Amino acid sequence: MTRTFRLSKSKIIAGRQCPKRLWLEVHRRELGVYSAQTEAVFASGHRVGAVARSLRPGGILIESQENLSQALRDTEEALRGGADVTLFEPAFRYRDVLVRADLLERRDGVVRVVEVKSSTSVKDYHLSDAAVQAWVIAGSGCDLGSVGIAHIDSSFVYRGDGDYHGLFREVEVTGQIGDLVAQVPGWVTGFQMMLANPLPAIATGAQCSTPFDCPFFAWCSAQETEAGGLFAVGSGGPPAEHRPSADYLAAAAHAQIAALGWPRFYLDFETIGFAVPVWAGTRPYEQLPFQWSCHDEHAPGSLGHAEFLDISGEPPMHACAENLLLALGDEGPIMTYTNYERTMLRGLSARFEDLAEPLAVIAERLVDLYQITRAHYRHPGLGGSYSLKAVLPTIAPDLDYAALDEVQDGLMAQAAYLAATGHDDAGERVSEERRETLRRALLAYCAQDTLALVRLAHFLGGDAG
Repeated sequence: MTRTFRLSKSKIIAGRQCPKRLWLEVHRRELGVYSAQTEAVFASGHRVGAVARSLRPGGILIESQENLSQALRDTEEALRGGADVTLFEPAFRYRDVLVRADLLERRDGVVRVVEVKSSTSVKDYHLSDAAVQAWVIAGSGCDLGSVGIAHIDSSFVYRGDGDYHGLFREVEVTGQIGDLVAQVPGWVTGFQMMLANPLPAIATGAQCSTPFDCPFFAWCSAQETEAGGLFAVGSGGPPAEHRPSADYLAAAAHAQIAALGWPRFYLDFETIGFAVPVWAGTRPYEQLPFQWSCHDEHAPGSLGHAEFLDISGEPPMHACAENLLLALGDEGPIMTYTNYERTMLRGLSARFEDLAEPLAVIAERLVDLYQITRAHYRHPGLGGSYSLKAVLPTIAPDLDYAALDEVQDGLMAQAAYLAATGHDDAGERVSEERRETLRRALLAYCAQDTLALVRLAHFLGGDAG
């Protein structure tokens, strides 16, 4: 008799992305490595779900997250009788597939299921997700009338005081998912057969990051390398024979840096964007600066540093802008990497009328080292990438982000900020000792970002020191 495997909505969606991913999730889950970004998405999803539930008072939460059999019984009991009811996380099972809906409402005998998403629009994979839900719920014996997807409305502006009415936009998808619902039995049968066989031979490719980053990518890439040195997406660039044979820096870069004059400033922001806004007057996912670092050179060889970081948990934006204006003075180029800092300055200028004019002046002083680097620098170690993290090892390998404690990239900075401020939904604030550790880690990380800009400008200008 062929063994059957318990599937879930998330497993089916994983299998739709890549059957090999599903096989590994079922048989070798310990091989997966979940990125900081993935963990952040999970945490954001929990917060979004909690707010969605708060907007429907009187609903019943089907708990029993670990005991699925109990969740199925609790759901059946809550639906018994036919009265109007709102359920959160109800559980349903059909043909070895178990799902839990975000929201089920029964009104006058008509059942509607709504999936709550933390994105700002309906994605294609959301429709597959909803189709699996609909197939299982209808198959379990529930008379399902309609299906909707509620997503974040990016135009929502939080008014404060916990008022999140208007945060979600609900989209009717019953008609859109009809053809997909009909395909679900084939998906289930195919995945059951695949899981009963050895690991499928599927090479790494675009599916490794679309629509989600696969937690097994590193393992699959390593297996391919061991098997024959295959080049995989994200493994460090094209084969050596297709890379530049040597590093190259055009003289035009020297001239552009030399023309900048003095004093010189080097600026980097760290920002946070909440799916569910926590500060009045802000929008979902709006990137809000809570930290900056600024190195300055008032003459060659004279390096100074200023910084700002607010981990109080209160809105940091105005103080961030005020302190930045003091640090940058009235003249001199301000070097950044990409256009991100300009975008942040414009956002601050639009938010604060009292600071709008001086912030606009600051924005006009920005010089984008990314554009100069991309136009004039070539190196085989770049692997086709001009991110600062790719460029830095080729010009200043001693500035190693891996040597930093706690915070080594932007996502880790966001996680550290959330933990230090108590905005990470962990419940209680971390200890003062822990907050101080996180504060120092954030300062060290952001300072290294701007020191990296200093080193890059020196390199582009022809001064390796």
